[in-house]
Amino acid sequence: MLKTLLPKTEQRYALAGSIFGAFLPTICIAADQLVRDNAQASLFGFSAPTATALALMPVFFGVGFYQIGRSKAQLLAELNQRRQTEQQLTHDAYHDRLTGLANRFCLERDIQAVVEARDDDNRPALLLLDLDRFKFVNDSLGHDAGDELLTAIGERLRRGLAATARVYRLGGDEFVVTICGRPSTGKVEDVCRTICGLFEDPFDLKRTRITSGCSIGVTFMEADDISMSELLKRADVALYEAKETPGSGFRFFDAALAADVKERTAIEHDLARAIKADEFFLEYQPIVGVESRTVRSFEALLRWRHPEKGRIMPDLFIPVAEKTGLILPLGKWVVRAACLEAAKWPGPAGVAVNVVGDQFKDRDFVDYVKQCLAEAGLAPGRLTIEVTESVFSVDETVIRESLGDLRSHGVRVALDDFGIGFSSINNLRAFPIDQLKIDRSFARAMMESQRDADLVDIILKLGQTFQVTTTVEGIECESQLDFIRRRGASEAQGYLISAPVAASEVGRFLSPEENRLSA
Repeated sequence: MLKTLLPKTEQRYALAGSIFGAFLPTICIAADQLVRDNAQASLFGFSAPTATALALMPVFFGVGFYQIGRSKAQLLAELNQRRQTEQQLTHDAYHDRLTGLANRFCLERDIQAVVEARDDDNRPALLLLDLDRFKFVNDSLGHDAGDELLTAIGERLRRGLAATARVYRLGGDEFVVTICGRPSTGKVEDVCRTICGLFEDPFDLKRTRITSGCSIGVTFMEADDISMSELLKRADVALYEAKETPGSGFRFFDAALAADVKERTAIEHDLARAIKADEFFLEYQPIVGVESRTVRSFEALLRWRHPEKGRIMPDLFIPVAEKTGLILPLGKWVVRAACLEAAKWPGPAGVAVNVVGDQFKDRDFVDYVKQCLAEAGLAPGRLTIEVTESVFSVDETVIRESLGDLRSHGVRVALDDFGIGFSSINNLRAFPIDQLKIDRSFARAMMESQRDADLVDIILKLGQTFQVTTTVEGIECESQLDFIRRRGASEAQGYLISAPVAASEVGRFLSPEENRLSA
């Protein structure tokens, strides 16, 4: 009641002072009156100044207490402001400014609390999220749009997971979701599906609408984990595998994945040493004309002779080489070795070399190819550079200029694994291509499925329309060879002709008596 009438502290102190100031004169007057009644003489002998001072005491005490109250109010206000500032600083330290979500420091604190508790019944799950197309949004629409998208995603995650999990933003386009307690694999899968479902609807920004997806790497906190970095490292490995699948999806870190990672790490460690130690070598698989059955060229296939693990195939080390950047020196070695070897063969037999997109990012790569041709004394027309359609996603202008420069020099360009990648007719129109190589997966499927047979027929007709050579890979029997012959294929490659062979065995395929596949 009193706080309602007098909301300020100094007001209440002033009232208390006034009451006290009025109480003292009252006592003095009462005592004086009592003595006067008994002794017939005044005790204090009040004079006019004394009476005035006594009358003003409520004012003096009220003013004095008001000053004390104001000082106390200021002190309380300062303490409250300091407490609010500390709370705000603590909040800012553990929360992301853009999205308002808990941040990396908060995640580290929460994980450390679980580590210190050492509760066997507590085995939380950690989900590491990475957004699809975020770099595209930043690059094409600007960082403001990127920030809007992150804020919208953060809010959608917070609302969608409020009852089951806690959401953190690590930075950039990475988010973390934790599920406390001891969640089952099934529960974690349900949360992952819920998260993927949150990305199904587009995000409405101020100026546009954006569709995005996410990939999720999942791991559980184990008893021997002592820091956040260990969990994030495992979740990141699982996330890397999840991103290999198009669209939103998730992957759990498990023993099999751990073994793969360990193997890849070992390969990564050995790659640089292997290049310097000259542990790589090439094998060559012949490509024959379908009608003549004579060998026209060989595809150079990279192999690794590891001193401890023996022969390692490229599907194990090429992805690691691309990830680490070692594909550049390795790719250059392949081009040079293939050119030097092919120069020993009688013409017009040529050699085909596989090249990945990252090699074209090196502006000196085309000049290096020309240099290798000149060094080997190999006619440019006897070299074919094979690229897959994924190369066109690197930089369209760079790829077009590089391939055009190679072709103008006389080098042939083949589009490898056609039919399983992005397979766009526009790529055939927009880029300089001399040859289509139909992926080996079609060779068996075309004999078992009419639809696949029709697809091969369509691809072969595309080759005829664009006036490029067509090669079918994976030919393993006469019926497959006869099938593509009837449909107009130009060349064939596969185990029916020969498995990849060492460089020393190439000569027998090019001798007059052997340079023809037996009918």
